Amino acid sequence: MSDKRKKAEVLTPVVVYSKEEIKAFAKQHWNITFARQKRISVYAKRIMANVLSMIKEEDDDLKAYQMKVTDIIFDADSENSIYTRIKEASEDLIKQSWLFERIDKKSFERHNVVVSLRYENGNLEIHLNPFLREYFLELSHYTTYEIKWYMSLSSWYSMRFFEILSAFKDTGIWIVSIEEYRKLMDCEKKYPDINDLLKRTLPEPLAELEKTDVAFSYAPILDANHRGRGRKPIVALEFKLKKVTPKKIPASWYQFSDEYKRILEGLLNYGISEVHITKYAPHIGIEGVKEIMKVFYKAQLNAEIKDKKAYYNKIWLNKGEEAKNKVEK
Repeated sequence: MSDKRKKAEVLTPVVVYSKEEIKAFAKQHWNITFARQKRISVYAKRIMANVLSMIKEEDDDLKAYQMKVTDIIFDADSENSIYTRIKEASEDLIKQSWLFERIDKKSFERHNVVVSLRYENGNLEIHLNPFLREYFLELSHYTTYEIKWYMSLSSWYSMRFFEILSAFKDTGIWIVSIEEYRKLMDCEKKYPDINDLLKRTLPEPLAELEKTDVAFSYAPILDANHRGRGRKPIVALEFKLKKVTPKKIPASWYQFSDEYKRILEGLLNYGISEVHITKYAPHIGIEGVKEIMKVFYKAQLNAEIKDKKAYYNKIWLNKGEEAKNKVEK
């Protein structure tokens, strides 16, 4: 009997990291970021973020992850207070499960995320569910977020926004339907009035994330097809990251009109990068872009211009900076 126990223990190596050794970023599977997550304690979220930051690129199996409780709780005034909070967080984590359901709703799987959690002498030890291995190891489609900012957040809503908005640093824009927003914020059965929903879920993230690299602003998107009396209903929300230079053209830009789509494709064909298009096009404006495209077309026929791509980019950058400076003044 004792031999069997020893063999079982060896299967799960314990990894102990100091605060300095934990990676600066946590890597989270895309499906987890956009899954329906039940609202749990801030301390439970911090524990999971710490665990994710301990998983290394080269890991080929899950381990037992250990951390000091003082890396999770910074404001407790006594050991009893720490013990109580960690006990509550452990209950949240053990109860937390992920639902994986087929689109046709003919089958589903539900798995607990954490299979065991142990606390002793100021240390936590967490074991993840091995059935969820593919969502923690060797990830190909994932979001990363910075641990130092995440640990400073004191609201579950702020943490969810931080995770989600970190996935849109390439475009700087997140557009979400009200229905999907409710799911992501665990408010499917709460706050039926949309204005109440926004008042309950947005103030804390707006304030707390302002100091981070995903500070954001938002605007409601109204139902353009509404023909009834009164205000048009809010059907979606658009979030814009304040401190991010988008690396890709937002998909929504292609959907404005066929003309917009042709212009964007034309700029790309002339060798203007997506980064520079997203940076300057809003300042130049549609009519300004059309005028620049005319210059590009004439230059295309000019045999004296040898490096046409460099020429196009020089014009675009100059016109973009000029338009940007006018707006800022």
